[in-house]
Amino acid sequence: MTASKEYHKKYKEEYKKQNKYVNISVPLEMYHLLEKIAVVEDTKVSTLMRKIAIDYLANKPTLPKEIHDDLIEVKRLIRNIANNVNQVAHHSNIIQGMIDEHNLLEHIKKLDETVTSYTKGNIR
Repeated sequence: MTASKEYHKKYKEEYKKQNKYVNISVPLEMYHLLEKIAVVEDTKVSTLMRKIAIDYLANKPTLPKEIHDDLIEVKRLIRNIANNVNQVAHHSNIIQGMIDEHNLLEHIKKLDETVTSYTKGNIR
């Protein structure tokens, strides 16, 4: 047996010890829906099902890629806004202008925490 074949044989044996195959049956209508979602997510149906199952077991929401990407962008924008408010607050402190910048920053911080909680599935 060649070294490559031996390596692959050992790899498969170790893989089988650590992983199990699960076969499921779904109605054809549901399978077609899963296919459509898999196309949008740019993945295979089996990969999509594995992700959904693992996310469910980890008590994590399974978000469509588009929504997940949008939420990441929202978080980035919130942080940019907070940075800009911080710069305004710093400038207003220098000229003794703005008085209640802390309240505004607290609202932005709460908004950021809400988006973070939502993306991690902790929103109730």
